[in-house]
Amino acid sequence: MDFREFHEFRVCTFHEPGINSSDIEDLFKYWNDELSLYKLRARPVRVIEINRPGFTGFDIMQFLYNQRLDEGCDRLLYLKGRKVSDLFYEVFSLGVLFGIGIKVEMQGAVDSRTHTRGYIKAKYISTIQLIFTSPKSTLVHEGYHLLGCGHQLFMEACYKKIQTLKKLNEDPNKEEGFFPSVSSDGKEFIDRKQVQRGISN
Repeated sequence: MDFREFHEFRVCTFHEPGINSSDIEDLFKYWNDELSLYKLRARPVRVIEINRPGFTGFDIMQFLYNQRLDEGCDRLLYLKGRKVSDLFYEVFSLGVLFGIGIKVEMQGAVDSRTHTRGYIKAKYISTIQLIFTSPKSTLVHEGYHLLGCGHQLFMEACYKKIQTLKKLNEDPNKEEGFFPSVSSDGKEFIDRKQVQRGISN
């Protein structure tokens, strides 16, 4: 597939205490190795340390919904750290998973309305989590969602979504300096005002 010209998009990044600049650099380097296949690069900007806005992933997503996609930001990413309370929740969630087969703990998520906001667990507590996944692989996975990709068995549909975004990025009607996004149902966003309306609805 032709992925056209090289493009960079900017990711305004929130992180919890305990996640340092080296951790963030490693995560983005791994993600950008994957993105290079599509002539793309994610650049972390406005890196802000904050305390977790709530305990669950739902709380984190609500926090992200309430953040405006300001000029200079194409995507919002929250890097979740780890606390002692997370350890107890991990034990509980693993018990539920192995007991009744329901997964209650998420390693990350991205909004489906605009695919512009997401979070990942950037610090894992136990080796059992690392058996199943890792912060780097989680970022790559959620990174595809930030490019409009859904959950699919084959990647061709995802590649076409990425092609669509890159074509939109060359649209003369697009807001200057904004890397476009697309919703799960195919709605295209070429400026930040459209994204804000999409998040609010």
